[in-house]
Amino acid sequence: MKKNLIRALLTISLGLLASLAFSGCSRKGEPIAIIWTNRAEFASYAELFNKSQSRYRVVVEYRENPAGALINAKENPDIVIGPWLKGEKARSRLIPVDYLFNELRISSKLFYYPLLDLGNVAGRQYLLPVSFNLPALIFSPEKQNLVSNDFSLSLDEIRKISREYNVKQRAEYSRMGFAPRWDREFLYIVAQMFNARFEEDARLIKWNEKYLAEAIAYLDDWTRTSNGSSRNEDDFQFKYLYDPPYKLVTGGRNLFSYIASDELFTLPQDKLQNVNFRWITKAGKTPVSDGIIYLGICKKARNQDAAEAFLIWFFNEKTQKEILERSRDLGTLKRSFGISGGFSALKPVNEKAFPLLYPSLLGHLPPADSLLVPKILPNNWEILKREIVIPYLADAVSGSPTAEELQERISDWKKAH
Repeated sequence: MKKNLIRALLTISLGLLASLAFSGCSRKGEPIAIIWTNRAEFASYAELFNKSQSRYRVVVEYRENPAGALINAKENPDIVIGPWLKGEKARSRLIPVDYLFNELRISSKLFYYPLLDLGNVAGRQYLLPVSFNLPALIFSPEKQNLVSNDFSLSLDEIRKISREYNVKQRAEYSRMGFAPRWDREFLYIVAQMFNARFEEDARLIKWNEKYLAEAIAYLDDWTRTSNGSSRNEDDFQFKYLYDPPYKLVTGGRNLFSYIASDELFTLPQDKLQNVNFRWITKAGKTPVSDGIIYLGICKKARNQDAAEAFLIWFFNEKTQKEILERSRDLGTLKRSFGISGGFSALKPVNEKAFPLLYPSLLGHLPPADSLLVPKILPNNWEILKREIVIPYLADAVSGSPTAEELQERISDWKKAH
């Protein structure tokens, strides 16, 4: 699916470049802004922008890791869009865009403040948030009576309800509500909710050792007191949990399955209507998934006027409503959720437009005052998280690795790379 989206993006981008070249336009002489992104949806957005007016043009070029490409670029694009742009090396290639707020060309009041604040460094707004996702648990509507909260589920509630759902016959479980270890991403989410504070650092990454230890202790206690042991969880998962998350919960063997919002809302309608969901919380806070999409204007942008025009057009409630309606009409919402694969960073868009396209969001919109955002992370965070952090958490919950062992894994990884 991802390769198909990328292929579509490249096809549209190359077509735009060819048409511009054919008409005699050149990057040097005309107001054409180049966008680097790994979000295929922006090919369609660029096309819509180009049709909306005749003064400026934008052309989209695919980069698998826009942050990494920007860091190593000999010549900057005009706009860069993607995750992990907040790191120091990528951010140094961008200009602050506060002036767009000061000149009232974009309203800062439209944004979710925690997301906007994450793009602000030392009082300067280098990045504007585009889209984000949230972690959720899904369950069968038939089990609605077991879930008292209509909006969210705290970790303690998940743990309690799951334990009560368990059924053990002789030495084996025939039903098991939920185990954090079934999805390693969930382990990381718990660590974030405990304020482990993984963050970019000169030594690669840093974290809060106290809070990380508390998260691991909580997860380990959950496994032992609710499900008996990690072996019980593994055996149950091996025997029964081999179907997609939505199918598992409707089968009744387990009560909850973890799923991210972008995956949840691209489920076919016949499957989506057969599950219910709640956002995951701790102390009233819902963690935002790491890969928040941000947008920035690059230093030495050759066509800053065109770049600014695109930003002003894009960060507009009416524009994003039009984008969503066009995506619906083209059928692309079936494979890409919302705006750029997630909830819009503009509150009014989520509140007014999303429920019309996603009826199950009525009463379940992201809580503006309770979003918990990650710290600034390096541009290779996906690799570090996949190869170091999550394996460490999985081993720690199953055994007893120390915080020093995590640092040793980081040192070993640095030597190997």
